[in-house]
Amino acid sequence: MSIIQKSVAAVALSGIAVAVSSAYAAGFQLAEMSAANQGRAMAGVGVVGDDLSALHYNAAGMTLLPGTRVQMTGSYVAVNAEFEGVNGETENGRKKGQLLPAGYFTHQVNDQWWVGLAMTVPYGMGTDYEREWVGADKGNKSMILTVDINPNVAWKMNDYVSFGAGLSLQYARATLGKSVQSGMVNAIVKGDSWAWGWNVGVMIQPVETVRVGLSYRSHISHNAEGDTSFALTSQAKNTMEYLPETMKQALALINGKTADMDVRIKTPDTITLSATWEATPELRISGTARWSKWSNFRVLNIENTFNTGMGAMVDAALNANGSTPVENNWEDTWFVSLGADYKLNNQWTVRGGVAFDKDPIADQTKRMAVIPDTNRLWLALGASYKHCDNVTFDFGATYIKGIGDSDLYHDDQPEPFGDYKSLDSYIVAASMQYRF
Repeated sequence: MSIIQKSVAAVALSGIAVAVSSAYAAGFQLAEMSAANQGRAMAGVGVVGDDLSALHYNAAGMTLLPGTRVQMTGSYVAVNAEFEGVNGETENGRKKGQLLPAGYFTHQVNDQWWVGLAMTVPYGMGTDYEREWVGADKGNKSMILTVDINPNVAWKMNDYVSFGAGLSLQYARATLGKSVQSGMVNAIVKGDSWAWGWNVGVMIQPVETVRVGLSYRSHISHNAEGDTSFALTSQAKNTMEYLPETMKQALALINGKTADMDVRIKTPDTITLSATWEATPELRISGTARWSKWSNFRVLNIENTFNTGMGAMVDAALNANGSTPVENNWEDTWFVSLGADYKLNNQWTVRGGVAFDKDPIADQTKRMAVIPDTNRLWLALGASYKHCDNVTFDFGATYIKGIGDSDLYHDDQPEPFGDYKSLDSYIVAASMQYRF
């Protein structure tokens, strides 16, 4: 392989490997499935019995929903990612707030069987920085979106035990941007995929006032296909005349070119334990603990196929690199929450909750700006209004504060070049449930 071909390979492979890994290697799990659960910080998901999001969290909870019902939810999510460098430079990765929809349908077939359908957005993220900001090598743009179509069935074995199960058909799409080759090249990665998974759950009601649920949702193995486009940054253009001749030729060859990309990705397996206790006719206390297997992203293998238009020899040299392993060192995480509902009267119920969400970043030097994760503390409030026997409206608002480490490091540098002064999220949600 010639020196020029080696230089082109280094530029292209670093762009694809690092940019794609940043898309799928951090905690970007969403919880905006219903306004009622949002208002109690996800405490008691799947077993409280007041809304249809049980389809997503624990399908056995469908047996708490008599008759035929539909529910629509809209959640508005905004992120504040305020960064300050060690030299005083500032940047904010906040992207315009996003509206996340969710829809559910359940039907009681008879005294023992229920069927249902959920359409949710279980994973997502969006950040947007200046293209050549000080941390561009850690990412400058992200858009991650999944849509999950999840039919379920539930069986009420008796008054004490119910089971549920379902299949998920999931679409994933991502766009990631970052600078590579010491800030000389900006790489934009785009890819999408369809894949499937499954879920099971059990709910136990030992006494009339207590319910406990345990559910498992499988990982989904996506084989994402797409492309990576490359463009020179202003830094490269302004310093081109001072670069070695081989680097000049390599940058000129790759500028404006596109490479095909293929990467196999697994979303995390999750296990959720929830419980709820009707302490009095007015007061209900609930809790949830969820384990997520983010170690699925410890190492990714990326297959690269180049058809750059730079000539058969260059394409062959690039393709000879084959599989590119990317080590992220993510670890499994826990989410825990506690919440309460208080029934004011026959029409109004108010609620609140707190939660702690552990980030999956085991090696802080590998934090990416496109998904600037850290530990999170949830504070939530909500209410429900029963308009009539057939219609209920739910409302929820959550403030999620980032706490703990939030430094960013350049590759192979022992000291951070800055940190996030604020990594906070704001969520407001509303749901309408109709009972036929």
